[in-house]
Amino acid sequence: MALSLAHALEFPGKLRPNKETYLNMQMIYYPGFTIGGMVGEAGGLLATLALLWATENAVAWRLILAALFCLLVMHAVIGW
Repeated sequence: MALSLAHALEFPGKLRPNKETYLNMQMIYYPGFTIGGMVGEAGGLLATLALLWATENAVAWRLILAALFCLLVMHAVIGW
């Protein structure tokens, strides 16, 4: 969520420069958001797996399993 929030907070500042300057600025942001996104998504999957492993309540376990399934489907759909 931090990367999404950072992206949203940067938006007003990205509207100010002209097209050429904006495209040059994107070269600065792109690697950071790519690396942060990959680490964040992988961390989310690992955290969900850890939570699934640590949960003893059957109802909570099924809900966490459904959440994990949804994360995996999301990654399959977007081509991760």
